[in-house]
Amino acid sequence: MTVKEKRNAINKAVYIYAEELGYTISDDNDGSSVTFSKPDMKDAYDCIDYHRSQQETCVVNWASDEVKADAELIDIYANHQKQMYNV
Repeated sequence: MTVKEKRNAINKAVYIYAEELGYTISDDNDGSSVTFSKPDMKDAYDCIDYHRSQQETCVVNWASDEVKADAELIDIYANHQKQMYNV
């Protein structure tokens, strides 16, 4: 498996995990990141940006505690996947 294939597999696993947490995925088609958001989010700041190349999340400081906790869970899951694929 090439490095690109490993990264794609990790990203796909993270997308599935985020969906299991109740998030929908929005892709702006720039290739660098996707946005996870819940259908019932209270404001625009309650979403998570996931950077595909770095395989990590980013949230604003004033996001809800629930969103920050979910972002941390996604980061933990992504790191676990990276260890499994030796990336």
